[in-house]
Amino acid sequence: QDKDRRIKARLFQSANWDALTHVQNYAAYDRAIGYHFRESVMHNKDLAMVMFDIDHFKRVNDTYGHLAGDEVLKRVASEVADAIKAINPEIILYRTGGEEFNILLPGYDINRTRPVAEAAFDAVKNLKIPYNEETLQVTISVGVSVLNESDHNPLDFYKRVDANLYHSKQTGRHRITIG
Repeated sequence: QDKDRRIKARLFQSANWDALTHVQNYAAYDRAIGYHFRESVMHNKDLAMVMFDIDHFKRVNDTYGHLAGDEVLKRVASEVADAIKAINPEIILYRTGGEEFNILLPGYDINRTRPVAEAAFDAVKNLKIPYNEETLQVTISVGVSVLNESDHNPLDFYKRVDANLYHSKQTGRHRITIG
């Protein structure tokens, strides 16, 4: 039974957690957004999302190699996770793909969400990541939004937040777009 329990725990871990960054993964995000979306719509509750990705991440990989990129991903995830947990220990950071991360904020309106987005942004802006003989510095672009009546499903909500992230990237990167 003990061996069985350990195997189940390992399976749960690998099904829900990103092995590189040690934050929750896309599968965990997908389940959470479905649940929080339904809860928010059924009970007329606030729901916010912060999405960010690492600016010029491909350049890091191309210039310093994929191990450097991995180090950047680990440090960014760690610093942002610590910063948002300082605001509320229940906030979860998800790595949803490549260099993209999401934060779901059930019960948060735009005013409560702003400090979370700023904490994530600030956690990275002065981050220095030693790698071999180099010190790497990266920035993030952030998109933020809250659930509204035009969101008929989680994908509609995601697309609006993603559009705000895209706006941050198109208007110079290293910024937060809230809408």
